[in-house]
Amino acid sequence: MGLRDKVGRASDYLRKLRLSLGPDSYYQYRRKRTQEDDVRDRGDGRAERERELAEGDAAREREYEERYRGERERDSAAARPEEAEPDR
Repeated sequence: MGLRDKVGRASDYLRKLRLSLGPDSYYQYRRKRTQEDDVRDRGDGRAERERELAEGDAAREREYEERYRGERERDSAAARPEEAEPDR
């Protein structure tokens, strides 16, 4: 095997490599599709996390409202007998 054969093989390899990585190659298509899928998956996960956070906030707000309503009722019940005594 002479030098000419080695140079020929190397140039063939480089030509095929250049064609396989060109803008219209399958590898570029696959890389683009993979990136689009990753972006879409991240977007779906982000929307799901935001929905879970919103549900958690709503539940926490309901708990606070129930607790504060109970406290207000106790305060108003405690204030009623005091108001009733001065009327006697």
